[in-house]
Formats: sequence, C-alpha cells, structure tokens
Amino acid sequence: MKTNFKYVLISFIFVLFCFTSCQDEISQIEDQNEQETIVPGSNLANLMSRTTTNDGAIDDFLDNASCFSVELPVTIVLSDITIIIETEADLFELEDLLSNVTVDEDILDFIFPITVIFSDYSEIVIENEDQLLNFIEACVEDDNDVIECADFVYPISFSVFNSGFNLVETIVIENDEALYVFLEELEQDDNTLIVSLNFPVTLEYGNGESIEVNTNEELANAIEDAEQFCEDESDDCLEDEVVLNLIECPWEVYLYTNEDVDNLDGPYVFDFNENGVLTIEGITTETHTTSWEINETDAGLELHIESFYYYEAQFGNWLVVECDADELRFEHLTVEGTGMYFEQDCDDDLDCSITDISSILQECPWDFTDGTGNYDNYQLIFNDNGELQISEGMAASAIGGYWSLSSTDNGIALTFSNLTAFQDSLEGEWIIISCNDDDDSSNELTIIQDNTILELEQDCLGDLGCSVEDINADILECAWLLQTNLLDSFVPIYVHFGSNGDVLIEDVSNLESPIGTWDLVTISTNIFIDFTFQQGYETLNGQWQVVECVEGELYLVNGDNNIVLEKACEVNNQDLLNCYSLYVLSEECDDNNDGIATFVFETSSLQSSECIELYPIAGSYHPTYDDAIISTNYLNIQLTTPTELASQMIYFRVFNQETHEFAVQELELIVEACNENVFSCFGDFEIVECNQPNNVPVYNLSANTIGLVDCQYAFTPSFHETLADAENNNNPIANTEAYGTLTTEVYLRIEAESGNFQIFNVYLNTEECNYFECFQSFDAVLELCDENNDTAATFDLTIAFSNCTISPEYFMSYYEIEVDANSGVNPIANPQSFTNTVTSQQTVYARVDIGDEYQVFPIQLNIIDCNSGSCTEGDIDGILTECQWNITSYNGSDNLGSYNFNFEENSGIVVIYTDTTVIDAYWSTTQTIDGVIVEFTNVNGPNIQAINGSWLVVECTAEQLVLHNVNDSNNEIVLDRTCE
Repeated sequence: MKTNFKYVLISFIFVLFCFTSCQDEISQIEDQNEQETIVPGSNLANLMSRTTTNDGAIDDFLDNASCFSVELPVTIVLSDITIIIETEADLFELEDLLSNVTVDEDILDFIFPITVIFSDYSEIVIENEDQLLNFIEACVEDDNDVIECADFVYPISFSVFNSGFNLVETIVIENDEALYVFLEELEQDDNTLIVSLNFPVTLEYGNGESIEVNTNEELANAIEDAEQFCEDESDDCLEDEVVLNLIECPWEVYLYTNEDVDNLDGPYVFDFNENGVLTIEGITTETHTTSWEINETDAGLELHIESFYYYEAQFGNWLVVECDADELRFEHLTVEGTGMYFEQDCDDDLDCSITDISSILQECPWDFTDGTGNYDNYQLIFNDNGELQISEGMAASAIGGYWSLSSTDNGIALTFSNLTAFQDSLEGEWIIISCNDDDDSSNELTIIQDNTILELEQDCLGDLGCSVEDINADILECAWLLQTNLLDSFVPIYVHFGSNGDVLIEDVSNLESPIGTWDLVTISTNIFIDFTFQQGYETLNGQWQVVECVEGELYLVNGDNNIVLEKACEVNNQDLLNCYSLYVLSEECDDNNDGIATFVFETSSLQSSECIELYPIAGSYHPTYDDAIISTNYLNIQLTTPTELASQMIYFRVFNQETHEFAVQELELIVEACNENVFSCFGDFEIVECNQPNNVPVYNLSANTIGLVDCQYAFTPSFHETLADAENNNNPIANTEAYGTLTTEVYLRIEAESGNFQIFNVYLNTEECNYFECFQSFDAVLELCDENNDTAATFDLTIAFSNCTISPEYFMSYYEIEVDANSGVNPIANPQSFTNTVTSQQTVYARVDIGDEYQVFPIQLNIIDCNSGSCTEGDIDGILTECQWNITSYNGSDNLGSYNFNFEENSGIVVIYTDTTVIDAYWSTTQTIDGVIVEFTNVNGPNIQAINGSWLVVECTAEQLVLHNVNDSNNEIVLDRTCE
C-alpha cells in the first residue's frame, strides 16, 4: 500500500524487523470468545492435565508405587537372571510373564542408580534400595489424579494471546509431557497470556475407539466419559474355553473376604462335572455336592454355584475376572470384597521325578514311621556317595548301610542294602507311591514294601528349629554380642563372623580386628560351631553344640560351659546426626595451585539429655556411601587435625556401639583457586564479521568479548595473536576495537588481582555479506499531500533509505535520471529539499557506492490528493459484493492471503474459505461521521479470527480497500479484489 510521508520511517523499520523476526506478527483479536479459552484452574484445564499426567501405575508390578514410574531403559535382576527393559512393550511382556507371581524384594531387584519420573514429569535419581523404599512409603495414591482411559491424538495446537487479546503465536504440542508442562505454566502467577485450543481435536479411548470434538464443552464431556470406554480385562475370557478348562481336572480353591487376600481360606477341592454337578471337598469330612453353570451376561462371564455348605454368602453368581489355562479368579457379584482363586490340579500318579527324589533325599535328615512308634527316635540320612545312616537321638554312632534309586515296572524304587541293623524290617526294595516336594512345606515321601507302608518326612530344622544353612546365613548377617561364663568382661564383646571363616572383634569406634576362626560342623544330626581363638580368647576354643536357635539368638554348650550369641544388627538411624555430626568448610583455597587444600574437621555435638544418652559415639571416614554403610575402607582423617585433601565426596559414619545404631553424613570437599572466581565469568568466544571490500575483515575484539561480560570481580584483559604471547603477556594487540586480520584465532588473557591468569580462545570467522541487501529489501516510496493543488511538493530524498546503516562506510548520491546515476554525473545538489519536476508522480534514483562497487535504486515520489477515497456505505456494499476479495496484507504480513472472501449481498454472510477450510461468518457496514465502518463477526479459525471487530475504511478504490481497526489504528487490513 502507499502511506503518508510521516509513516515512512516507521514502515521501513517494521519491514526490516519482519525480515529478521522469528514471529510473523502480533495480531489483535477484538471479540475473542471467552468460552473457548483455556482458563487456568478450570474444570477443562484440570481434566486435560489429569489426562496427560505421567501414569505411574504403568509399572506398579516393578516398583509397587503409583506415584511415579521408572525411566526406561532399566536393568533388573529376577531370580538371578539379569533383564534389561528398554521399551514399554518389554514392560508389558514382562508383566504378562509375572502375572501369576507375587513380585517382592526377594524376587526382583533393580540395578541402581535408577531414575523415577513423577506425575508432573519431574525426575530424581535413586541411588539405592533404601532411597527407593522411602519414596514408595511416602507415596500417597489418589485414584482421581490420572485419567487412564483417554489419550490425545497429537499434534494439537493452541493460539496464544496477550492480555490485550493480541495473537502472540501458535504453539504446536507433540506429546503428553509437552501438553502437561504447557498447562502448568498457565497456572503461574505472572502469566498474563490467554490461550485457546484450535479445534477439531481427537481423543482415543482405552478400548481403541476415538472421538472428534470441536468445542471446549465437547472436549470436557469426552474426557469425563472416558472411564466407560476402558479396556475390559475380562474380554479374553470365552465361555467355551472356561467351561472346558473347569471340567478338565479338579481345582484347588482359596477363598478371601473383605479384600483380605493375604489370609486365604482353603484349599478346597472343586471337581466340575460336564453334566452340571459340582463336588467340593474340604468343607467338612464329607464331600459336598451341588450344581453349577456358566452364563454370558452384560457384566461378563458368570459362574453360578447353587450352594456351598455353611458359606451362605458364597452362594450365587461369581464374575470371572481372570482366566488362564491353570488359574482362574472370581469376584462375588453381590458380596463386596469376596473372591476365589482357582489353581488346577491335574496330577499324575507321582509329583516327583527320580532326579527330584534323589536331590531332596540328600538335602536333610528324614523322620520315618510305620505307624507303630518303633522308629520315632530315628532318622534316615542319605549321603551323596550312596551311604545310608540311621541315627538315634544324640548317639555318637549310627546304623550304617547303602541306598539307591531305580525305575521299575512298578514305579520308582528306593532300595536299602547292607544295613547293620533293621535288616528284616527295612532292608530291600520299597516302591515310592507318593511324593510331595512343595517348596513351601516339608518334603514328604510314602513308600511301600509288601503290606508295610513307611511315611518319610524331611527334617531340615531338626529339634533346633533351624538348619545349618539357616545358621550360616544368619550368623554372617550382623554383629553378635558374645556372652559366656568363661570370660569376665566389663566391656561388651561384639564379634563379626566373616564368610572366609574369620572371627573379628569390634571396638568402640566400630573398627574390627581378627581374633580367631570359626566353622560350622555337622555330626550326625547335631550342629556345632568350631572356634579357634587367639589374643586372650583361647579359653573358648573347641566345638560348641548349638542347642537353641531362636530369632536373633544362638545358645551354645560345651560340657558345662555356655556361650550366648545375641544378634546386634546395625540400624541406620539418621537422627543420630541431630546429636553428633561433622563440621568442615566445604570449600578451601588452593594456595599452591596443586589441586590440594587443607581441611580441618570438627564436631558439632549437642549436650541435651536425649543426646547424652547416646554417648559415647564414635566416627569414621569413608570414600563411598557403601563403604560407610558397611564400615569398610577407612580414610585417615583425625578430628581437629589439618588434613590435605583433593576435591572429593567423603562420608562420615557416626556409630553407637551400645545400640548399634549408625548414621552417614555426606560431605563434599571442594578445592578451588584462591579468590579467582573471576575466571568463571569467562569462556571461549566466537566473532563473525563480513568480509570487507579489501577482503580483510575487521573485528571489534573488546566489544564482542569482555564487553559482553558482566563480572563483579576485578581483572585485567589483553588480546594476543599467539598462545605463547598470551601466556607470557607479550605483544598485546593494540587496536582491539578495529582489528583487521586474516587469522582465524586470537587469545584473550584474563589476569586476576592475585596475578594468576587463564587463557581463553577467541575464534574469528567471516561470512560473505551483501552490503546492498537492505537497499534491495523494499521499494522506496515517498508520498506527500498536494497541499496547494498544484501537483508539486518538496521531498527529503535522504530519508528514503535512512534505515539502511551498513559497515564499511558508503557514499550515496541522488539523480533525476537513471543514466546519470549509473554514470555518476549531474547529481541532485540538495537532496534534502528536492521539488518534483514531474507532476503527480516522479521517479528519481539513489546511487550507493561501497568500495569499488555501486548499485542504483529507484525512489518513487507521489503527490496524492489527501481528500480522496471518501466512499459512501453504498459504494462499499457495492464493490464488496461484486467480486471475490483477499487480504493481501495484515499489518504488513501476507499470512492470511490464502483465505478467499465471498460477501453475500442480502444475507449478511461472508463465506471465508481455503482449499481445506470453510467458515460462515457475518459482515455489515455502517456510515459514521468518520467514514464507513465494516464489521466482521463469528470468524472462527486459527489466525483468521484476528479480523473479528470493527474496521474504518481509510482508503477505497474499486480494486482495493484499506481498513484500520477502530480501537487501534496501527492494525491494518488491505483487501484486494480478485474478480475472475
């Protein structure tokens, strides 16, 4: 368009801005529909946030916490097998495999460190299991937080406005995290932006269905309705498959009530007959008979049991909620919290193979009986070399013989041979008719020879209640308080039993030193600890029989003497640090520039009554957290003693021997340059300049390096052409503000007040520049009103390109004809006051000389009638309805040019359309004192909605209308007619 002279300079600056800005423009929205904005804290904003919240429940089978999820990939150890979970697909596959296993800390372990992601996508690194358990315990579930059954289909976009309803930008969202963060930022107190969601938007439900919505209200309703479209877990339970599964074999059934799945009632044995008859064993001594049937209902697959003896509440219908080949789970439809677990029991004649039997026979001694009591004081001991021992009570000797296993036509045979006693009653071949090798109970065997039946029951605990394996695992776990009638000691004796057979004594500082060895010995069925001591404890040497084994305590005897071992596990109690902790300056000065500083450690010890009860407390220093936890790898640091250390993390361990409580304090030691924080202000720099006409670029070293840094510390800078000069402070560059060079790198030396210095690289790069680019970027037009109606005016030609300021220096001259401009002759003498020599419109020429190059650019001079363009309302109505129109400029931008406008004559409707969008909006005109007002309403669409409002016609021709917003004349629309 053409504008008056007084706006020329502003227009040119705006054009230049448009060439460099990343944002197209700021558009004003006059009648923004508040119902379609996203209001922070509103129901819709909360629903969208809950839909995009990170779902911590996705991996609950791993971490047992719905408050957060574990970042993938993650490595776990499952039953001694290392598994790397890289994707969500891996996660779901593992969950399917573990669907019948209760995952706890004994089965599944993480390889730390791991990262957990909370519902707001914040992350934290977990270093060990204790930290993870703390977060799990602190997890508070809120079933209303996460909407799991609906997902946005991306991308989606928002139009963003400022508080004046100016369109700032359009933001495209690609995923849940980006949408959640975007919504959270709207909640901030200093937020003044207004956003509206650009419809249509598509949601996908958990069952695979999708829905397209077009308003805020439709979106809110669609999210709230999502729960009914969740995936049905029972969809895979087919009636025919469940029926065939039920009648295949008997089932072991466990009942629970009140959601108490930890206390199951059962097992009962359910046997389903294909004729609808159900027999139940285990309720009473007699079999209970009833009827059953399976039906498909709206709720899902239901099992109807007619009666269940005295469990009256369990009559009626049960919903199938899980169905696997050998496991089923039901929930009662009318009794809340009541359910049943089914485990299929398709047993063969024998549960164990010959290999299984051989293995379990050798594990432990076996009690055996024929029902007469003749063998009540005896045990069978099966050795791996085929020898058999039959022990009697505490007797030192045992009956000998041999044993073997073999497969026969009658089944697996256990043979006893060469017995030194019981030859008539035990020797010979016994057929195994029953075998129970359940890991959760004692192993049992039933064997038969002729008419004699022997029942064998494994006795891994003996009379002690614990096995050798139990004692070995337990004794290695913690320190033990040793008390004996053979030693008089006023100081408690705490010992540690090492896995290498060492016995170590613990002093009050929690330091350990060896005093002997230990070994577990089994004689017959008795368990002994064999001690060999030194350093004053020799009186305890010998074999001590374990005669009592209870939780946390062992009672040993040797003749009339005794030893009592009480378990004293160390307890991590960080509250100890409230009474006794370490104080040290975390940062010290590196006086010698060798990376080492002197640290002094002191204690902060409270003397409250609660703390005094904990004293004496000892401390030790360790290089790692794990070392501090298990009290190994001590650092040689003494309290109040200056110690030279490098930058590192160390750990102080506080220990109370009496209570065996400890705490670990983390200390970060930093060795830093003395008073030289100045160097942190700087880094390497890069300066890019245009090639000069003489091909030697000129750099402003000072302005583009130290001039960019705001540093509070004193320093002395200098620039050098070589690194050696910078290090020795020789030959500094003199003219740092206009340094012409062909080198690609110089060096900045920063010297602190102490005299220490650091060298930083300054990289010098060049680029080819078009010095005429600014002059080429627009058409120069100067317009003045014909004040005297004589078609003449006086122009200042120098303002035509006044916004083009370039380096190096350039020379401009002005000419009336282009030939003179190219030849450089007959320049206009006074370009600041040039009166046109051609009426109404004239073109003059500006010549720009830069070095050896020049270019010529036209300047159009227009003399305009400032009183023209006064169209009436009828004129505007007529020309608008004649043809199709396009917005060729909106505030100087053509980004709305793709929209076509078809103004209907009588309906007041304007159809605005593109190749993909059609908008039915409204238009009207009104004659006012200021001129004709064109009003647009109901224009709904991304960006184009900015034209809603009232616009004054400031220029009109049959081919073009120029409109200014009545509330802000800086907002301008240029409409051009495009009649076909």
